[in-house]
Amino acid sequence: MFGEDAIAQQLAEARSALDEVRQQQGQPVQPVTAEAADGRIQVTLGANGRVERFRFLEERVLKEGTEFLEAEIAKVVNAALDARTEALTADVPTPDLEAIGEAVAQIQEQGVRQMRDMTAQISAVMQKLQGGS
Repeated sequence: MFGEDAIAQQLAEARSALDEVRQQQGQPVQPVTAEAADGRIQVTLGANGRVERFRFLEERVLKEGTEFLEAEIAKVVNAALDARTEALTADVPTPDLEAIGEAVAQIQEQGVRQMRDMTAQISAVMQKLQGGS
């Protein structure tokens, strides 16, 4: 029979895994800054992933021409987006939600089975006490 301690252990493990998921979802994302054009152009993405600040650190970069600026702005924005994506995914193990769901379903099935067995045993004892066979 599936023991009470085993059920408690599996439920504790499932709760712990779910708590990890909740904590990961609630973690704030730090702003990300990237540079291009040899450090002369800088962009900062805020915690929400949107451009928070865009700077030309040297005004001379504006004299480089529109094609140069267009290419460098695209590079700096993409670099910031890549850095943000890396920060969001770095060293955060993804819990196996499918395995957690299967564990909880198994616990539920075993619990229901155990309750049926106990109900049958109680019924048999009650019949014997009431003089049945």
